[in-house]
Amino acid sequence: MHRKGMEKQDNLAVLGPEDLSCEDMAKLLTEALGTPIRFEQMALDSYKHLFLGVGYTEAMSERMMDMDIAGADGIFNALHRTPENTSPTSFCHWAETVLKPAFDAI
Repeated sequence: MHRKGMEKQDNLAVLGPEDLSCEDMAKLLTEALGTPIRFEQMALDSYKHLFLGVGYTEAMSERMMDMDIAGADGIFNALHRTPENTSPTSFCHWAETVLKPAFDAI
C-alpha cells in the first residue's frame, strides 16, 4: 500500500483505542446487547473440528489453530499504537452502534 508520506509496507494492523481481553469483550457485549455473553476457551482439537465442520481445509484449520496459539502466546502484544494504525472507534461504540442494531434485527 502506498500513501503519501508512508513507505511501502506489506501490512498494516488496525488497532482500536484500547487493549481488551476476551473477558472484557464479553462483558461489553453483555452490556451492549442486554443478554449474557461469556468467553469460553475451546480445546484446540474442538477449535480445529469447528473449522473443518464449516468447510475449511485441513491446512486452513491448522493455520487457524496456529493463529490462536500465537495469540495466546502474546504475538499481538508486540504491536504498538500509532496514529497510522489506531482507530478512534472503541469496541463498545462498535457493539452499540453496529452490532446491536444487527442483533436486534434477528
